[in-house]
Amino acid sequence: MTTETELVNLLELLEKENRLLKKGIAEPGTADELFKISEEKRKLLSKLARLEAGELQPFRDLIEKIEKLNERNTILLLNNMDILEETVKSLLPEEYASTYSRNGELTKTRSIFGKKV
Repeated sequence: MTTETELVNLLELLEKENRLLKKGIAEPGTADELFKISEEKRKLLSKLARLEAGELQPFRDLIEKIEKLNERNTILLLNNMDILEETVKSLLPEEYASTYSRNGELTKTRSIFGKKV
């Protein structure tokens, strides 16, 4: 597979991921499809990471498209996580632990995704 083909495949995967993230996980199988896309992206990126910078230079425009779409997908993913987390938080408030300072100020909150909010 040529470098250009791999980059085009990566762009197509990102576009598919973008469409799925815009839909959210309401449809059955969406999460599985997103996982498969993530694995395929990882494999492609692993191949591309072995290349020298000069080998990628002719494809700078394509790489910029990939970077911009990846940024958008990251934002969509984080927004979907926030929506999901707020839904779960309202259904299972006991799963969330908050830590307060001695002054009574909220210092951190643990979430279902293991991140501090």
